[in-house]
Amino acid sequence: MANISTAKDIRREIAQKGYCLLRASDLHVSDELRQSWLSLTIDYADLLADEYLPGGARYRFRRYGRFRFSPSDGALSRLPHEDYFQKTDINRVTGGIIRKFAPLLDTTFGNRFLHELIRFDFAQFPIEDAAQLSEDWEVQAHLIRVTADLSEQSHPTPEGIHRDGAAFVTVRLAELVNAEGGEVSIYDDDRQFLTGFRLEKVLDGYLFDDAILWHAAEPIRPAAPAHGALRSILTFDYHFPLVAPTSESGEKP
Repeated sequence: MANISTAKDIRREIAQKGYCLLRASDLHVSDELRQSWLSLTIDYADLLADEYLPGGARYRFRRYGRFRFSPSDGALSRLPHEDYFQKTDINRVTGGIIRKFAPLLDTTFGNRFLHELIRFDFAQFPIEDAAQLSEDWEVQAHLIRVTADLSEQSHPTPEGIHRDGAAFVTVRLAELVNAEGGEVSIYDDDRQFLTGFRLEKVLDGYLFDDAILWHAAEPIRPAAPAHGALRSILTFDYHFPLVAPTSESGEKP
C-alpha cells in the first residue's frame, strides 16, 4: 500500500471544478509517515515573524523553501533560497514587494512526510501536457502559523482574495488550537464566490488550480477569550516551468 493514498477522485474534481476539498478522514497515511508528520509539526515552533503585515502587525510566522521536482521519477532536490515575490495583480497588499522570509529548517527540508506529500499532491493534478509530465517543476513549501488574542484581529490571508501565482496549490491544516473563524472561500476567475468551508481537523486540506481560481481565509479569534489561538498550515505552490537559478546547491533534501 502507498504511504499516502485516498479513495477520492481528486483529479476528476479539480478537472471539473478547479478545486477539491480533502478531509483528513479521506486520507490514508502509513504509521511510519505519521511519525514523520509529527516530527514536522515540531518545526512550527521555530517559525519567524512575517515582517510584511499591514500596519506592522506581528501575528503571522513563517518559513519557506524551494525544491526541484521531477515528475518522471519523483526525485526531489533542494534549491537555493531566494527572496519571495508576487505581482500586484494577484496580491493587492504585499504584491510588488520583495519579501525576505527565513528558509525552512534542515529538518523540514529532510522530512519524509513532506517529500511524500509533495509527490502525492502532484499525482492528483489533471495534467495532460507531455512536457509538464516529463520536465522539472519548482515546488515552494511554506510553513505558516497565525496567532490571535483579544488585542488584534489575525488574518490567515492578510492579502484578502488572492492567487499565489502558481500552476497548482495545496493547503493543509497543521494545527488548530482554541481558534474560531478561519473559513476558506474559493472564487472563480472573475472573483465571484463559488464555495466556502472550514478546515477543522489536522490534515484537512484543499487542492486547486491556481491559474483559474482565487482564494482567501477569514480571520481567526480565540474560542476561549482567556487563552490565545493559533492556526497553522502547510502549503505547496507548484510552478512550471522550473526557472533554474544562476547557481544551484544540488543538495538532496
